[in-house]
Amino acid sequence: MPAFALKGAVVDYPQLADRAAALVRAGLPVVLELHTFGPRDLQQDRARAACLANLDRLRAEYGPLVLTVHVPLQEVGRVTRLDFDADQVLDAIAFARNAGAKDVVVHRYWGLVYGDAPQRASRAEASDGFNATIARLARQADPIRLLVENVGHYALLPRDRASFLAGPLDHFFPWEIAAFRTFLDRERIANVTPFVDVAHATLSANLFNWRRTYPAETRDDVRFSAILDEDLERADRLHPFDFVDPKMPWLHVSDSRFYPDPALAPAEIPLDALTSEGLELGAGNLPWADLPRHVGETAVLVLEVDPSVGESHQANGAQHRSLQALQRQFQAPR
Repeated sequence: MPAFALKGAVVDYPQLADRAAALVRAGLPVVLELHTFGPRDLQQDRARAACLANLDRLRAEYGPLVLTVHVPLQEVGRVTRLDFDADQVLDAIAFARNAGAKDVVVHRYWGLVYGDAPQRASRAEASDGFNATIARLARQADPIRLLVENVGHYALLPRDRASFLAGPLDHFFPWEIAAFRTFLDRERIANVTPFVDVAHATLSANLFNWRRTYPAETRDDVRFSAILDEDLERADRLHPFDFVDPKMPWLHVSDSRFYPDPALAPAEIPLDALTSEGLELGAGNLPWADLPRHVGETAVLVLEVDPSVGESHQANGAQHRSLQALQRQFQAPR
């Protein structure tokens, strides 16, 4: 049976307490993925100390904690200038050591551009650059494990068709995951492993399927630039759960909007096919009853669900309800 975890901002004690209380009510150990912001926490000594104090307070109230640190979101001006922001990963690793966390979540990206700006690197160049960088970071992180997450379509606020980051490593297709594992095995890197955010995989599957269905209409659209002809030769269609496999020790879970047959929709991809993530389970259309057969027995499933209308990040009922719904799927007879 997989384990279950919730995500909360380490700088916000009421948010952490809300997550811990929900796990305890569900009869589960307190397993948390800590959301970080960078300028508001890891990059300021006083805020960093306050975050550690929040964790001490949480331990005093709820007992032992199992913690993972998520690297802050990428700063647009920085990652469109640098190929990869290794400094924020090192900050997160240092904080993880102080916090007693065993894992750090890192996004897989390289050479991001904003909107329709020209691409800065090929897939091969980006893959080589990221692999070399993650190998160096792994040596510095050991024994902390680096969990490498797929990005999908990197939509920014406001959620529209023009505000996004794009790069050659956006999608982490199943064949890219296999190649990354081959690299890790060859280099004998034991403290790095890939995993999938299911909602991000939904966005990637939508884009892949639209690109295959409407080749002429999507050929010069930068939103599809990370889908190569060689990718299209690998599969006729992709489903979000095609990205998930039992080797993954970690999974980000939220609902999303999947379009299984783009031929039934217009050539212009709908906005929610690019931006729907963080939805409460049941608010999208992913087939959650099918997920358990894709997941390993020792995986940790992290609910990464945004509050519903009338709720807040400090009282996130949508995340609590999604936890209960996910538990039911894994407890159901097979």
